[in-house]
Amino acid sequence: MKGTVQHSIPVRQPEFDFSDDIPRYWFGDNPVVTHNFNGYNLLFPEFERFFVRSVVYFKDQVKDETLLEQMKGFAGQEINHAQAHQAYFAVLERQGYKISRLLKHYQNYARRLEKMASPKLRVALTAATEHYTSTIAGILVSHPEILEGVHPTMKKLLVWHSAEEIEHRSVAFDVMQYMGVSYRMRIAAFLMASLDTLLWTGMSTLMLLWQDRISPWQILRYKFQHSNKFRHTNKQMRRTLLTYFRKDFHPSQVDFLHEAHEQLKQVGIHE
Repeated sequence: MKGTVQHSIPVRQPEFDFSDDIPRYWFGDNPVVTHNFNGYNLLFPEFERFFVRSVVYFKDQVKDETLLEQMKGFAGQEINHAQAHQAYFAVLERQGYKISRLLKHYQNYARRLEKMASPKLRVALTAATEHYTSTIAGILVSHPEILEGVHPTMKKLLVWHSAEEIEHRSVAFDVMQYMGVSYRMRIAAFLMASLDTLLWTGMSTLMLLWQDRISPWQILRYKFQHSNKFRHTNKQMRRTLLTYFRKDFHPSQVDFLHEAHEQLKQVGIHE
């Protein structure tokens, strides 16, 4: 199939020590950045299982053997991501955060969406969200200075997840193309996924900051510290996200695979 990436998608199972030594603000002692990642983390298990179901739904209709093999690797990696991020929930709960109510609301929302959306829309939403995750992943592995000052366990989690997002970044998009999803649906799904990501990540981040009694003024101050330090990567992220609107776009056009594998070695994860 034209566009299918030919590299392998290995299913790794690294171990993570989610013990009590992970500090409350594990990302450079910055509560805003830490909770932005924590807020995104709370969504991962539910929507990654959604991704797997959305892609695997078409396995009996896909006749391309290479793509079928890529789909298996995609499913294996995403299931492991969901399990690892869900295991991290225990750290947040031990630190005193109340997260069960938001998780229940998001689970209900995601499952209603899955029932209402057609199979093609579901895979289009998956491809769109994968563009977000692989864009963030590419920035993290190509700018390792961003993760300086991050707790080792959380750095290992972020690098592993980022590397595998880069490895399977094309799979949902290729399945979407194989099934003949139109450009119009692809863009509509991207806009829906953008709103969904911003809304739910924003709500979960603010929920955690509110529980820490971080004032609006403190939020702005911590956010400015982070934004000022990584302004160049924010520009890179916006530019990369917008490439999705090109009719000739394909996820393989942005390739950080070498950087991803180098960062995996740095955190002690090997093939």
